[in-house]
Amino acid sequence: MKIKLVILLIPFLLMNCKKKEFDHFDFSYGNTFETDFSIKFNTDNDSVFIREHWSPNDFKAPLSKTNYISQLNNLQKKELDSFIKMINFKAFDTLYLENYEDGEYFSFFIEKDGLTKNVKVHSHSAPKSLRNFAYWIYTTKRSLKLIETQRKFEFKSKAKELEPPKIH
Repeated sequence: MKIKLVILLIPFLLMNCKKKEFDHFDFSYGNTFETDFSIKFNTDNDSVFIREHWSPNDFKAPLSKTNYISQLNNLQKKELDSFIKMINFKAFDTLYLENYEDGEYFSFFIEKDGLTKNVKVHSHSAPKSLRNFAYWIYTTKRSLKLIETQRKFEFKSKAKELEPPKIH
């Protein structure tokens, strides 16, 4: 009887075990006039951790120098997993750089299947798949309900941000 139960449970457990698409994934983004943030995606569930480094409007969230938590909905989680699965980070350079002072920049840090890579972009000629993924993260972050937290987060994608414009 116990053997039959074990035989029946094994396929059930295997069907319900979901493979993680990544071990660690975070992303940092900034542009000169709108935002500078980092976001970490949780491997075990749909939680995200966000640090708004700079915001031009500190009258409403997200506020500069503030940490937030939020949650992806089911569709967002599937889209994230799809991007991670389809993009071959191994094939990309670690730096796409054009020499200009402002504009947008972003950085992906991923640990997946033995690969550890940080891909930094400050260029209009970065691969389209990276630009599309960055845009998806940017727009998704804007749609999230942010809950302020005192928790501190480490972002491996974070680089020195561009300074916001000085208003005289």
